[in-house]
Amino acid sequence: MSTDTGRTARKRGYDARSRQHRAERERADTLDRVLAAARSRFLSEGYAGTKMLDIAAEAGVALASVYRAGRSKAELIELIVERTNAGGDPEGSPGEPPTFAALAPKIAAEPDPLQQVQMMAVRIADSLDRIGPLWTVLRDAAGVDDRAAATLQTTVERRAAAFEAAVALLPAQRLRATPSESVDTLWALSTPEMYLMLRTNRGWSRRRYRDWLIRTLQVQLLIPTNDPPE
Repeated sequence: MSTDTGRTARKRGYDARSRQHRAERERADTLDRVLAAARSRFLSEGYAGTKMLDIAAEAGVALASVYRAGRSKAELIELIVERTNAGGDPEGSPGEPPTFAALAPKIAAEPDPLQQVQMMAVRIADSLDRIGPLWTVLRDAAGVDDRAAATLQTTVERRAAAFEAAVALLPAQRLRATPSESVDTLWALSTPEMYLMLRTNRGWSRRRYRDWLIRTLQVQLLIPTNDPPE
């Protein structure tokens, strides 16, 4: 092969890879826009009131692009919830907090149970800031669509598993109740319903909810020590 032929072959290979990468970026960008638009429409219009055509219009894409992202509204909300549970945000907010699995080693290494609970509470509050607004939409969808109902059940099961893992990180001798009851206490105090009631109905700020959750979980999960204050 001549030098010129070799250069041409390498250029063609580079151009093909460049086109492939550009196409992948465009597909990812379209998916991001579709999910952000779907989330916006679900929150503003509700599950039943949202139309696939409206999602396409808000995303600025063809209707076919919406159906390539998700074949139904139930599939779209499943994708949105999966991203949210994984720590991502369809709206593209920067600086997402770590998942509980990533945070667990730091919690386990913390010697002070009060600080451990604080770390858990902050993580839960951050998660609810993302999933909370979608919770009502997801429950409404679950009432009329089997796929959405499965998504809701999976989300509930993941929360239960995360709370069991969280309580297992706390020293058993400091727990106010049994591990099982402690999991239930953690569950009851940090439900999306409680979050929405305080944030929406009572008008609490994100900071106020987070600080309340920290204080309440510390009191309800842990036996206080008799150590004098520093």
